[in-house]
Amino acid sequence: MKTIQAVARYFPESCGGIHIHLSEILPVLEAMGVESKIAASQDDPKENFYTYNGVEVYRYPVSPTPKPEPNHGPSPHGGFEHFARWLKAQKADIYHQHQWTPKCGLPHLRLAKELGMGTAVSVRLPQPICQRQTLMLDGKEACDGKIEPVRCSYCCGVSRSIPPSVIETLSRIPMPASQIAGGLMRRLSKTPAPISKTADALLSPLTTPAYVAARLEGLQEMAKFADRIVVMSEWVGKALTINGIPKEKLFLLRHGIAESFAEAYKQTVLQPKKPGEPLRVGFLGRWDQTKGIHIIVEAVKSLPPNVPIELIIHGVASNEEYREQVLSRIGDDPRIRVAKQLKRSELGSALSGFDVLTVPSQWLETGPVVVLEGHAYRVPVVGSNLGGIAEKVKHGVDGLLVPASDVKAWADAFAKLALEPDFLDKLRQGIQPVRTISMEAADSVTLYKSILAEQSESAAYELSASLQLQPL
Repeated sequence: MKTIQAVARYFPESCGGIHIHLSEILPVLEAMGVESKIAASQDDPKENFYTYNGVEVYRYPVSPTPKPEPNHGPSPHGGFEHFARWLKAQKADIYHQHQWTPKCGLPHLRLAKELGMGTAVSVRLPQPICQRQTLMLDGKEACDGKIEPVRCSYCCGVSRSIPPSVIETLSRIPMPASQIAGGLMRRLSKTPAPISKTADALLSPLTTPAYVAARLEGLQEMAKFADRIVVMSEWVGKALTINGIPKEKLFLLRHGIAESFAEAYKQTVLQPKKPGEPLRVGFLGRWDQTKGIHIIVEAVKSLPPNVPIELIIHGVASNEEYREQVLSRIGDDPRIRVAKQLKRSELGSALSGFDVLTVPSQWLETGPVVVLEGHAYRVPVVGSNLGGIAEKVKHGVDGLLVPASDVKAWADAFAKLALEPDFLDKLRQGIQPVRTISMEAADSVTLYKSILAEQSESAAYELSASLQLQPL
């Protein structure tokens, strides 16, 4: 079986969790008889071909940089003809797209379908569904994901003084006009506050409603050209079906992690915590507002001195302004240590040094792998009671679920674990063996085979129908 795995960028560029996970599962799929090539965009007018970790990589040109909205890139970007020529030459069985952006979006998926490939799209972020990109309604609570121009526009900051009927009308503004207004708004956002705020108030009604409507249209087009839409968490499937995506299109494919983590689970020996020893609370993730580092920092700073605790932050460079804000808030607090950014190979050693792993995300994660990685080292997870985290952590069994932005609730959870070592040991005992990447790969093969079987059945039916129409 030959597959094309499509992403918006790839190594050796700076990449995120989507690309890291893809690079780890491809060798496992190869061992199961699935040959894969990577197709990834690059901001360059020329093509590029190379091999990375034993996998052929094709970098197709995107020039000039396309507008960020609509998010699915309904029109082919500059340089698309290179991608089209390359894809036609591949004769692949399966085209699996892992992102939904103007650089890796609808035109790429549609072409694969037109070429007769089996097609799958993985929804790995809230971004394809949510104009706010967090699935947090008004930034405060989890949203059901229903795309509605009025509600979504208000959530994204369009003045509520504008009547719903007007918002509905504005949602039908031709996209070129909305894109012009959006570009102007982005440029003016860098001007002094009085100008930028006025520009936002005037221009957001001309952009947001149309972008929201385009998001729904993008999902419908995704369902039209994808044989399967892959989700990593149940909440994503619910958000898609509430927007009219047929359930039979969906395939739940939960994450797995490298076999080495499964071995770590077997080898980890649980040791009781020594009296008076501080609770070592760890964080692994990006320096970004959505990852919630500021929440756990505030929680630790609010604890009284008699609570023995140490917060260790291994942040990944992302938003430098946010990082500086958090560092300023930490000050010289001896209970909080900002440690180095870890290499992938150092992850196990860091996890072994934690008593608790925190995942304080302020948005709906589709299925954070870090929860599995923590559990692989028998480390309980204290996480936000949202999205994929809530699906992976069993409250009171192998971790704790906390209201995402409630600093007091986080502080109370830390205090309980620090002052009640028996409870911490109970959570450690409750951690079960983790799902491995081999399990995920096996399910991926099942996904691909089901698509191909469906294609064969469809082709057989069409042949039978055509034969029945032949004249005697």
